[in-house]
Amino acid sequence: MPEQKTDRRSLRTRRILLDALVALMQEKPYEAITVQDVLDRADIGRSTFYAHYPDKEALMVDMLERMMNALSKMSGESPAAGGPRLAPLKELFEHVKQNQRLFSGVMRGRAVDLFYEKGQAYLNQMIANELTGRLPAGRQPAIPIPVLAQFVSGTMVTMLRWWLENKMPYSPSEMDTMLHRLVMPGIQNGLTG
Repeated sequence: MPEQKTDRRSLRTRRILLDALVALMQEKPYEAITVQDVLDRADIGRSTFYAHYPDKEALMVDMLERMMNALSKMSGESPAAGGPRLAPLKELFEHVKQNQRLFSGVMRGRAVDLFYEKGQAYLNQMIANELTGRLPAGRQPAIPIPVLAQFVSGTMVTMLRWWLENKMPYSPSEMDTMLHRLVMPGIQNGLTG
C-alpha cells in the first residue's frame, strides 16, 4: 500500500512541475526559463525536482511525450485516405492551434529542436506500427517500413513547422486532409510496389 501512495505522490509532483513549465512557457521563451523558475512556480524544493527529473530538458521531453501519448489515443477516419489515419494529425494541429501561446514559447530556442526531434521520433514509431499492421501477412514491403515511416513522419513534422511559421493559414482538418492525400500514394506504392 505505501508504494501506491508514493506513486500517486510522484505522479502529482510530476504533474505540478509540468503545469509550472507550461505556465512559464506561455510567459517567456523556454530558453529563458530556469529550473529555479519552475521550482518557484510549482512551489517545490530543488531536491524534489531532481528526484523526478535530471534537468529542465527532461521535464520538457516528459511534457512532449505526454502530449503525444494523449494524441495517439485518438483515432478516426481520414477523408483523404478513405480509411484509418496513420496518425492523429488533425488532433495534433488542433492542439497546437488551441495552445498558441504555449507553442509560441516552444518555437523559440532549443525547445523547438526538442519538440520536432521528439515529435518526429514518436510519430515515426507510431507510423511504423501502423504500416506494419497494414502489410498483408507474409508479404514484404516494396520499401522497408523504417524508410517509409521516416519519410512520412518527416513530411508531417516539416508541414507542421511550415504551418506554424506561416501563422496557420489552413484549418487543422484541411492540414490533415492535405497531408494524407500527399503521403498515401507513396505509402501505398511503398507497401505494395
